[in-house]
Amino acid sequence: MNVPSGTKMGFSLIDNHNLATFFPDNAANHPLLKALYLPLMRQDSCILIHNVHVDTQLLDTGSRVLGLILPHLAAAYSEESYIASPYGQYVDYGRYETALELGKLRWLNRLANGVFNVLGKICRRTKFDQVVLIDNLLFSTNLYPQKLDYNLAALHQFLLQQFPDRALVFRSICPEVYPEWFEALEACGYKAVFSRQVYLLRAHEGAHRLKRALDIDTRLASKQKHLHWTILEAPTDTELERILDLYNQLYLEKYARLNPQYTLAFLRNLLSEKIIRIKALWHGEKIVAFTGYFTLDGVMINPLIGYDRSYPQKEGLYRLLTLETMLEAEKQGLLLNMSSGAAHFKRLRGAQPFLEYNMVYDRHLSFFRRLPWALTRLIAVPTIWLVRRYGL
Repeated sequence: MNVPSGTKMGFSLIDNHNLATFFPDNAANHPLLKALYLPLMRQDSCILIHNVHVDTQLLDTGSRVLGLILPHLAAAYSEESYIASPYGQYVDYGRYETALELGKLRWLNRLANGVFNVLGKICRRTKFDQVVLIDNLLFSTNLYPQKLDYNLAALHQFLLQQFPDRALVFRSICPEVYPEWFEALEACGYKAVFSRQVYLLRAHEGAHRLKRALDIDTRLASKQKHLHWTILEAPTDTELERILDLYNQLYLEKYARLNPQYTLAFLRNLLSEKIIRIKALWHGEKIVAFTGYFTLDGVMINPLIGYDRSYPQKEGLYRLLTLETMLEAEKQGLLLNMSSGAAHFKRLRGAQPFLEYNMVYDRHLSFFRRLPWALTRLIAVPTIWLVRRYGL
């Protein structure tokens, strides 16, 4: 492969200038490249995910090709999603989560809101979003191979040379899921910045089988004779529009518009290369719920779920799609990362809480540019205590 620039230490950087020389079929993870990164390079990112404004480059390590996500400064946009914006995660979504979880503790909520106001001003002035998000899949939870398949120290030095004005960030590193990554990144000088508390279900070990909630959900499913599940192998545009509508009902309308605002084009790309598998729950000819899951090296996530919120609560659609996801993870022998939120619900079904971090390297930047990450780490101390104290 002929790459005219950015080739050192065995790594090759691919951007829009030399993209024509890159042939993804030669890469081990070429379906992911075709479905995600190449479309992001060929058009504005907001066409695929409305509230994500980034530039995208590729980094060929020799063993596989990583996607490098370079966010624009979030201050220029509203509702910028946390999947590609540290500002969106730690300031905007942090404020939203605090109001949601601590709304009844008014004094604490007011104090937290004041902290976010100050943090937001500092982050805007210090270009908090001027980072490189390495190997970022643009899902709420990021997945990695279980074993490092390239020289991380050499990659780190290469990235410092290529992006001297940006912090380097690996998202969603949970030490219980990726102990080798966590240790290797710390050894390279990366700091663990608290991201959130996630819930892991050891479906491959049958952890959910020990919980009474499984029996209750199974009995509910057996009574719903009018509902049935199918895998959408080649969904029509009408089916995909319904899937997206159900996702939007849950994530954007019920929760926050800071969640990724995916588009039909984005979903089509993922399905074309079978990156995401979608199971749909039907009531007659109508899809009423779905779960979309992605797996990598023994770990499953379901970043795309949704259900018809107009249905009676007694139908238990969220319980049914969660049950289906758990059973699919068990069938495939996988660890299920159930992400954050709905803490009590997930605990009742055997999931256990663990802390997740963004691993950040900013030592090459000025004190002024390092300040927001230092403040975020400081704020994380009481945040972790609150998360554990209230079981969030």
